[in-house]
Amino acid sequence: ASIRVNGMPSNSQALRLEGQDSTNGIASGTQSQTQPSIEAIEEFAIQTSNYAAEFGQAGGGVFNVTMRSGTNQYHGSAYDYFVNEALNAGIPFTNDGKGHLLRPRQRRNDYGFSLGGPVYLPKVYNGRDKTFFFFNWEQFRETTITNNRALTVPTAAYRTGDLGAALTKRTLGTDPFGRSILENTVYDPDTDRLVDGLRERDPFPGNVIPTTRIDPVALAVLKYVPAPTNNALLNNFLPVYSNQRITGIPSVKIDHSLSSNLKLSGYWSRTSTTNPNNDGLPYPITTAIPTTTTAQTTRINIDYTIRPTVLLHVGGGLLYTTQTTSAGFDPSTIGFKGANTKLFPLISTLPAGGLTAGPPTQGGMSPIGTGSLANLQNPKPTTTASLTWVHNNHTFKFGGEAVFEGYLAHLQTYAQSWMYFGFTETGLPALNGQNLNGGNVGFPFASFLLGRVNSGYFSVPSTVRLGAHAYSGYAQDSWKITRRFTLDYGLRYDFESYLKEHGGLMPNASLSTPNPSAGNFPGGIIFEGTGPGKCNCSFAHNYPYAWGPRLGGAYQITSRTVLRAGVGISYGRQNSLNGKTNNAGSSNPYASASYGDPAFTMQDGIPYKVSFPNFDPGQLPLPGTIGNPTNLIDQNAGRPARILQWSVGLQRELNKNLVVEATYIGNRGVWWQANTMRAVNAMTEERLNTFGLSLNNPADLQLLASPLNSALAASRGFNHQPYPTFPVTATVMQSLRLMPEYTNPVNTWPPLGDTWYNALQVKASKRLSRGLQATYSLTWSKQEVIGSEQDYNYFGFIAPATNNVFNRGVNKYLSGYDQPLLSVVAVNYTTPRVNGGWAGSKAVSVVARDWQVGAVLRYGSGLPIQVPAATTNLATYTGQTTFVNRVPGVPLFTQDLNCHCFDPNTKFVLNPAAWSNPPAGQFGTAAAYYDDYRYQRRPTESVSLARNFRFKERMNIQLRAEFTNIFNRTEPNNPTASNAFATPSRGPNGNTSGGFGAIITNPGTGAVTFASPRQGTLVARFQF
Repeated sequence: ASIRVNGMPSNSQALRLEGQDSTNGIASGTQSQTQPSIEAIEEFAIQTSNYAAEFGQAGGGVFNVTMRSGTNQYHGSAYDYFVNEALNAGIPFTNDGKGHLLRPRQRRNDYGFSLGGPVYLPKVYNGRDKTFFFFNWEQFRETTITNNRALTVPTAAYRTGDLGAALTKRTLGTDPFGRSILENTVYDPDTDRLVDGLRERDPFPGNVIPTTRIDPVALAVLKYVPAPTNNALLNNFLPVYSNQRITGIPSVKIDHSLSSNLKLSGYWSRTSTTNPNNDGLPYPITTAIPTTTTAQTTRINIDYTIRPTVLLHVGGGLLYTTQTTSAGFDPSTIGFKGANTKLFPLISTLPAGGLTAGPPTQGGMSPIGTGSLANLQNPKPTTTASLTWVHNNHTFKFGGEAVFEGYLAHLQTYAQSWMYFGFTETGLPALNGQNLNGGNVGFPFASFLLGRVNSGYFSVPSTVRLGAHAYSGYAQDSWKITRRFTLDYGLRYDFESYLKEHGGLMPNASLSTPNPSAGNFPGGIIFEGTGPGKCNCSFAHNYPYAWGPRLGGAYQITSRTVLRAGVGISYGRQNSLNGKTNNAGSSNPYASASYGDPAFTMQDGIPYKVSFPNFDPGQLPLPGTIGNPTNLIDQNAGRPARILQWSVGLQRELNKNLVVEATYIGNRGVWWQANTMRAVNAMTEERLNTFGLSLNNPADLQLLASPLNSALAASRGFNHQPYPTFPVTATVMQSLRLMPEYTNPVNTWPPLGDTWYNALQVKASKRLSRGLQATYSLTWSKQEVIGSEQDYNYFGFIAPATNNVFNRGVNKYLSGYDQPLLSVVAVNYTTPRVNGGWAGSKAVSVVARDWQVGAVLRYGSGLPIQVPAATTNLATYTGQTTFVNRVPGVPLFTQDLNCHCFDPNTKFVLNPAAWSNPPAGQFGTAAAYYDDYRYQRRPTESVSLARNFRFKERMNIQLRAEFTNIFNRTEPNNPTASNAFATPSRGPNGNTSGGFGAIITNPGTGAVTFASPRQGTLVARFQF
């Protein structure tokens, strides 16, 4: 029998059920629902499952259910649809309208088998004593139905240009005409005029843009954007959508004995994962890009016992990873011209770069359109060799490794255009550089309605091939000097090349190359290698001196006490090698040339003509723009991070089952990549002094923020273009930069970061006895950095923080990952046999014994909160941002985040009075992080229960239940903390929706939880 169920829930549409069975013919039924909820869809799935049972198909099998809401769809087994969440808890602070908590649907099915033994082919080959195989096959299928992720879409009023609801009624100041400047006021660019040398505008009456002024491309885009599902301005669209991730993992291993001393083994595996990456938005505006990632591993190893005390191992392999993506749309159907590929343009009304006031809090539109689209191939061959020699009291080890990284990428990223819309294009140009105390003038969604693009990227499809390689070798000895004292010493050498493009196609802005498009100012684009169009040079130097000595020892003070100590130098590999793929091909950034003007308008289309490959040193900036090169490669990019590590610890056996130890661990790292610690195109005080200007002079600050064609610039003699095509509407500060054609080039691999880590680690271990085994560890630590966090790039979980790039010493802060206290408990207990009395009966004993209970409980300090950014528009004068100053003696919080004694829906938990802006033109004095300014503590608690059932000597079934967040702790989201002066706002239900210290709630669900509610998983394994 084959039954297919199609449910299409939407307004005034019916859920239609159709089934076909070869024996019973065709049956059909219809149920009508208006605006069906996820619960209605669930009930429909249950009923269709019962319907399927009549045909003998209950429990899934070939019976499938497909549910669509618009273009959102769920497809899977109807039986699976309503049973898999039995062990999961609902999301706190949510309500499905019937008094129940919402439970996002998540299906996880992981199954497989393994088979192994000798290779024996009757009458062909008998390998029972020398050839063995092992085969494993596994498939993981995960289907999630998300019903608690809210997006922001424009309200009905916003779509028609009525942005009155965006006004917060907060007055930010007055304009030269004495009119009040209200936050989020939308100014009409057509009223632009000069008044006393300042560009003034009039606001749209009532903050309403006439429909005749709305860009036709914007109107076409809005036809694809779904309507809100509630009356809020933010998070007002709550889609129900599914994602199905399927991973298949076959693997094979062969072991063969060539002789008693020589062993050969081979291994192959493939991990392939497909995922539609749905985000809840319909085609074609979805940001989802269906992706298939496949990784194949092939490896051959040889182990040769030269003598009983000498063992040689040689291995080689290839890890080959591919990633394929797909998306498609003809942008000409929305009237958008000039794109170089058939993809929907990426449109974001979240301001990009340099706007410290942060994203709009009065609604608008979540990012839409296709993002990074690339088909990638990553072959990674490796080879290793090691020799172990035991000689008297010495154990010598020698070895080496070679790794070759390759990245072949077919890129379409940016070819459809990435477009960012900001405040300034619908703001008041005369305010450029003025401190509005955290408020904004203009509105990004209004800029989108008028089609006034602020900045973005544009390219043509391109193919690039990046590569790097690394070699290492080591020699070490473990010398047992006496029965009580063992000494370890060794030396390791590492060599790693920086990432290069195989054909020299990666562009790089050069400080020593004249730019013919910018009056021969520095910043010409160069390309690595030799030949026509190349610089006959290398961008950077590789580091040939990465020698790492290590020394360690263990001394047995008494029969129960051991002292251990060690010190060594190691070198870190660049873990973000592939992060520059999109910047290696055709990648052309563009930006508005002046405050208040667009780079272009959507209805006019993309005005830029680009090509690839293009070796023209003057290809940037694009005509009429101020550029921002995607690479400024540091000459020391090939220098790996160096880490000096040391430790000293004491271990003591208190009794035969209990061991305690205490260890001090420290390390000091240098040469970590720190993109934010380099600012070659920023305006330093010294450079300003050469022009007779100072950041301490308010008149000079006003001049720096003024357009080049303003009366003020002319009166002071700063109205001269640095080169003939320089935009006269750009600021005086921009014209005085070292490279006036650029803003801030993207720093690539500058090894300018430092790290510090010091920790006391205490550990107690109870060995297995009476069924109990336990470990407790406590770490007391401090982690500090300059310019570098866990990741090398800008987009890690915690981005590097720099307050004053011109004063390196003041940028030593706590790391954003710093947790001074961390406590971990790990316990395993096996229930014993029950003996004696009625409870000792055989049946009770069989049921109660041999259950394995495990728990891992982790408790630690909250992570630091980054200090708010200053809102003084320092970037207008220097090209750099800074932090606010901390006000001494003022509490940082209005509420203890860990007390569980407040309503996170309604409370603003951070105190804006604790922070103040530095003077205009000055850098702040605060650190990026403070030890007493931290998010809520977030414990992680996991428990498992397992039992093995042995039926025969060679048959075993294992059942296991695993629970995360076992106590179902409720943890609010992190509060918003980027702008201490942002206007507080609340949604229609009174919940916080924006402002400093707001714990943003979801108006559609009420969800405020950070961690997932309790989740449970059941596992069964049969072994024979």
